[in-house]
Amino acid sequence: MDKDLQKKVEGEITSNKLFRLMKKFGYAFNGLRLAVANHTSFITHTIIGFITCFLAIFFKINSTELMFVLSAIFFVLVSELINTAIEESINIYTKEFHRGAMISKDSAAAAVLLATFYAILIGMVVFGPKIYALLKFHQII
Repeated sequence: MDKDLQKKVEGEITSNKLFRLMKKFGYAFNGLRLAVANHTSFITHTIIGFITCFLAIFFKINSTELMFVLSAIFFVLVSELINTAIEESINIYTKEFHRGAMISKDSAAAAVLLATFYAILIGMVVFGPKIYALLKFHQII
């Protein structure tokens, strides 16, 4: 094969791969956009996540605490997205009551609930002592 032609083909393959990769990121960002636009629970968890990040800055938490806090926030948000994907997928196939559909939807919702409980526990462990010390300093308690 001619070297110029080979370089041209390799360039097209590379640009094709880059184009496909960019399309995949586009789908992912569209999924986030749809979650924000259509699901109040995702918006609520996102707002709580931002407030928690503000508290992390305010209380100057250390890097280990920050790792746990950020992991908990993202765990809840990812759980919400998976829950939505499961619910919407089931809704495509049936509007009628099916025991299996109910179990799938309820289990996905339970996963979000457990992730939220985990995030609350992390918040209590990380921020609880700091809030207590702040309130004690200001003689509120």
